[in-house]
Amino acid sequence: MRLLGLGLCGLGLVGVGLLAAMEGFYRLELRRLPGLPTPPEAADRLPANLARTWWSLFEPGATLTVEPVWAWTALATVSRPLVFGTPSHLTSGWSLANAVVNSWSAHPSATGEPLSLKASQRLALGIWLTRHWSAEELLAFQARHVRLGHGVIGVSEGARRYLAKETAGITFAEAALLTSMAGLGGAQREHPECFIDRLRPRRDRLLQRLREAGVLTQAEEAAARSRSVVLRLADFTEHPCPR
Repeated sequence: MRLLGLGLCGLGLVGVGLLAAMEGFYRLELRRLPGLPTPPEAADRLPANLARTWWSLFEPGATLTVEPVWAWTALATVSRPLVFGTPSHLTSGWSLANAVVNSWSAHPSATGEPLSLKASQRLALGIWLTRHWSAEELLAFQARHVRLGHGVIGVSEGARRYLAKETAGITFAEAALLTSMAGLGGAQREHPECFIDRLRPRRDRLLQRLREAGVLTQAEEAAARSRSVVLRLADFTEHPCPR
């Protein structure tokens, strides 16, 4: 029994040492960053319809909650497939935090060039964001920096340019449309009005996610799906569709 106790104690010490090493590595990489992103002001936070829709692009649940990533949660996520043979479960908000890392690092630095971050620095920044930013702050930052084509940056400008509305007045169908535009790439993102056939199924999948998360009822989802996908093109007549 005494040997068993010493063995368990030794394993415990190894575990504590491993967690301490992981936390130390995180803090070291954090200090190597050229800076840290500034959280958006409260006035910049998204309206409820848009926030819930934007959240569904990254996270499956309806609750806008970011779970902080600590050394022990990271270890549990990594070891779960090895020990139990079950898939890893990402903490709520991690995918969104990672997207914010990508947006912030792509933003020009003081030198005018995008930040060049190592994978370990990106990981450390993502962990830091889950510990210090709320879901509303992450959503506001990501939505403010997304590119929606024709030089439009941010969903607020996108709502005005494409829908002739302020974000406070958009419906779930319109919120899903703007959010789906953010998922386009290449020529599709630069000219979203030319790819309505791609936008509609993306929008409808987001509406389905909202219904599955309990945000929309089945009737509300059906009503939102029935709305036509229409983008205001008056400002973009000088930009013909790519051939």
